[in-house]
Amino acid sequence: MRRILLAAAACAGLVLVLPATALAADLPAPAGTSPIAGDPSGPGRPVLTGIRTGRHDAYDRTVFDFTGGTPGYRVEYGTLVEQGRGNTVPVAGAAVLVVTFTGLDTPALDLSRGYDPALPTLRQIRSGGFFEGRAGFGLGVDDRVGFRVLVLHGPDRIAVDVAHQPARTCGSRWSAPAS
Repeated sequence: MRRILLAAAACAGLVLVLPATALAADLPAPAGTSPIAGDPSGPGRPVLTGIRTGRHDAYDRTVFDFTGGTPGYRVEYGTLVEQGRGNTVPVAGAAVLVVTFTGLDTPALDLSRGYDPALPTLRQIRSGGFFEGRAGFGLGVDDRVGFRVLVLHGPDRIAVDVAHQPARTCGSRWSAPAS
């Protein structure tokens, strides 16, 4: 009888854990705006194979797909510049989140095109090109919002999440002074 009770308790625990795990897949909005940097995860020179975006309840996500591990990276607000030349690359949006990868092999995709995902916060993705193992990207966002960086494997990828802006309420109304 004790064995049956233990088995039933274990099954009940699984039932309680599974919904919590499913809910944890969508994270809360990121809040930090400080630069974030990380080291490469593989022994070789990763290859950038794709860029994709997605919308979540509280944030927009940009995913950079790689083969051969993930490169070193730095993500911070600033100005996107053309790799190897230093020319400013315009990016649509009120603020630009600059994503720089280091230790890359030649990317396996065309970096000359911009992408306009038209998500709640993420407005545009532009490339600053590739030069001597470095690639830069600008994520044009509506405002200087919180962001986070996730390094994920199976397949190798780096995700950059940008928070949706909180709903803005109507503030106090401006009115002319009474005469």
